Amino acid sequence: MKTMFARLTVAALGVTAVAVMTTSTGRAQSDGFPQGGPRDWSHTRLVGSSFGRDGDRNIDSNWRTHFKRVRLERMLERRGLQDQLDILDLLRRGGRPKPRPVDESEPHLDWSMRTGSTGNVVGSPGKFSFDITTPSCSDVVYYTGDYAGSASAPNVIALTNIYGFCGGQVPTVKWGVRMTAGTATSAVPSLDGKVLYVLENSSPVKLHAINVDNITTSVGSYNFSTNVWSNAHTLSTASFGTGSEQLFQITFPAGVTNNVSSPWLDYTGNQIFFGDSAGRIQHVTNVHLASAARDTTNFANACGANQLTSPVFIYGQVIVTSYNGFLYRLDTNGTAPYTCIASAQFVGGTVNGIAGSLSGPMVDVGNDQIIVNTNNGNAYTGAAILAVPVMFASGASYSSAQAMGPETTQAPVTGTFDDAYWSTGTGNYYIVAANAANTNTYVYRYPYNGSLGAAAGFVQLNRSGASAVVATSPVSEFLSTGTPNKDEIYVGGGGGTYLFMNRVLAGFGGTDATPATMANSFQSTSNGGTAVGITSPIVIDNNAALTTGGTATANIYYGTLGIPASSKQSVIVQLAQQF
Repeated sequence: MKTMFARLTVAALGVTAVAVMTTSTGRAQSDGFPQGGPRDWSHTRLVGSSFGRDGDRNIDSNWRTHFKRVRLERMLERRGLQDQLDILDLLRRGGRPKPRPVDESEPHLDWSMRTGSTGNVVGSPGKFSFDITTPSCSDVVYYTGDYAGSASAPNVIALTNIYGFCGGQVPTVKWGVRMTAGTATSAVPSLDGKVLYVLENSSPVKLHAINVDNITTSVGSYNFSTNVWSNAHTLSTASFGTGSEQLFQITFPAGVTNNVSSPWLDYTGNQIFFGDSAGRIQHVTNVHLASAARDTTNFANACGANQLTSPVFIYGQVIVTSYNGFLYRLDTNGTAPYTCIASAQFVGGTVNGIAGSLSGPMVDVGNDQIIVNTNNGNAYTGAAILAVPVMFASGASYSSAQAMGPETTQAPVTGTFDDAYWSTGTGNYYIVAANAANTNTYVYRYPYNGSLGAAAGFVQLNRSGASAVVATSPVSEFLSTGTPNKDEIYVGGGGGTYLFMNRVLAGFGGTDATPATMANSFQSTSNGGTAVGITSPIVIDNNAALTTGGTATANIYYGTLGIPASSKQSVIVQLAQQF
């Protein structure tokens, strides 16, 4: 009887699993969104909870928030199915405990590749998945490097066969491109994955629209035995269009410089925005066509006079922060040239160096709030996190704010929300700051439901020696479908002895005096096993069950810093989610 019951229930569960998985995939298509799509730096900057003030209206209005919801639903479906299967397994074993699994806590590097340069990889990887719910050997990950390109040092790299089940333990080089100048900004795939947009941070700036499948000769190669690149590809400028290596290439006028702002791609409007070093929003139209062009008429008004961060485009507003300590929104719904509206000055600005700037904006579309933070607050000596209404008026202040440690000399980075926020509307926001004594580097946890609460958790980044306040990567989060299911927070250490990728479970406690510890950490290395720092954003791929080991199909991607003084190259990395 027990066996028959188990078989019937398993069969029923199998039908249920097929049904719910089909619903998720069908929903993605029926809503007008593709089954596959990109994931890049911008996906961490536009977020929305299922229980926001907007009643869920805005979540499915943009690919970025829709993508997050579909993947979350798929994960929850798998989690529910796994819970039921675990109950059945317990019944089969007559209530006996499940055997202890093999210890998977040891860090495992899936693969890494040296860049061929001692320059840094600080832009976010970009990833294109042909199905956002299932890993495919055709999936592609892109990296950019902040160094001059050469035959042995490509600075735009495309890799396929990135999973262990794709015929080996190392990826395939789709191509490695050498631009004359490198880029500290991020690669951005188009919605259909056919074009990769990259800002070459030369002076002046160039915007490349690379037709990713048209680079087929002299693509460049990497030797995993010697860790050496050769024959990196030079992009052709002989012709442009869908049949050429580049759809288009735009060279901006002299004076347009930028080594900070990544391009924001508006998927529905086929336009790109980025901020330059003189406070201007650069706008390119028709980026899906060879006739793409720079818009000089509508975007003539500057937002201050200092370097702008990577923008977010929502509700017809280009939302951006500046090194001068202001938050701006450029209103494209008005009369051209569009007006740039400034908030109050929240932080010290350029007089306090990079720490006096604001982090790039994150927009919560469910509560219509912009989340920013700083490491040097205006009129007081401390770091702070602030929530500001999206449609703020000129000179407006924040709607809620919290202290986040003493002031530092580090550039502020963006944080992340957890599953509790996305699933219930009441969760937490995680951000890096110094401890109260200004001697250590922590991740802080702040309760959030559209308004910021006081810090409720503190965790110390892993280090191998003396404590310090160091630069880090932005903070990232992912709800995995491994065993057990875990809501993971990731952050890389970029200096001193903090040269680790860190992983911690969301919802941690701890105090400033007695912080919680990381669940695990991994140290990426370069030539001769030398540890290297991590300040690039982290891109996370799949809700897959294989979250650890060399066959993992659930991974994270990032790049590292180089060490020019000792000729240590930067590296690009894939690491299993639960390393």
